[in-house]
Amino acid sequence: MRGCPLTVDMNTSENKIEQLLEGLGLIDRPSVEPFSPCTRDQADLPVLRCRRSGIIYLSRVQTSVQHYEVKAGFKFTAPELDRRQTVAVSFEDNRRRAETVRPWVCNKCWLDFGTGPGGILDLLGEVASEFAGCEPQEQARQALEGRGYCVYSDLEAVPDGHYDVITLFHVLEHLDEPVRQLEVLLQKLKPGGRIVVEVPHARDFLIDFIGLESFKQFTLWSEHLILHTRASLGCFLRQAGFTAVVVEGLQRYPLSNHLHWLARGKPGGHVHWRFLREPTLDTAYAAQLIRLDMSDTLFASAMRPN
Repeated sequence: MRGCPLTVDMNTSENKIEQLLEGLGLIDRPSVEPFSPCTRDQADLPVLRCRRSGIIYLSRVQTSVQHYEVKAGFKFTAPELDRRQTVAVSFEDNRRRAETVRPWVCNKCWLDFGTGPGGILDLLGEVASEFAGCEPQEQARQALEGRGYCVYSDLEAVPDGHYDVITLFHVLEHLDEPVRQLEVLLQKLKPGGRIVVEVPHARDFLIDFIGLESFKQFTLWSEHLILHTRASLGCFLRQAGFTAVVVEGLQRYPLSNHLHWLARGKPGGHVHWRFLREPTLDTAYAAQLIRLDMSDTLFASAMRPN
């Protein structure tokens, strides 16, 4: 990122995310300042942050569902083989997610929106009374259909008022009209149905407190249009019509990962330095970051009104 030019006009904006944030009172223009000159994959795409709220977002929006379809990171060449490899990489995250949402999905009708390679469907499908994925990426969808899964190509095809639970795991930050998409998802739920959302956190310890440049270079990506705070994620859900909104911190990566970032400037410490891992230590470290509102992830649950 070093040496990338930073040229962004913060006085005029056609950025739909910025307009949405400003319209909801989540940012104010005088508090918005440059945060990074570019993303890890685009040298001409500056990133902004609001000093007041801590929300981080791209200076311009170029991502849509169609763009996400091409660049989401699981474009398969040999669908079943590539799918197994991709699912293996995300297995630990999906196992954690499955354990968390299992009580809500058990014997319920469940949709995973933006399911990607569908690893979470493998783990939880058998406990749901009915389940499906929604995934725009054609080859990922074909791989899942080859396993006999029901997979919608877009939300328009999903029946209204049909699902008890809808999950979005690291999907909302990719959408260029997030509140509108949440409004549509609201209609796909039965009255009293639940939505579960997991997103990256703008107040991540390595970003907000340490300010680690190597981690910023790794994390800031043209596909992540916004890094949320608790306030912004909750506001988006309430604005879309959800009630009983609860937003909590969640720490995906342990102390060993952070120490590796600080020492080596690279990811993977939770694997490479596994000897530093111990359940009590990992749990205590995660709990402390959550108490400080410095976790790497946010987890939200909300309901469709009866």
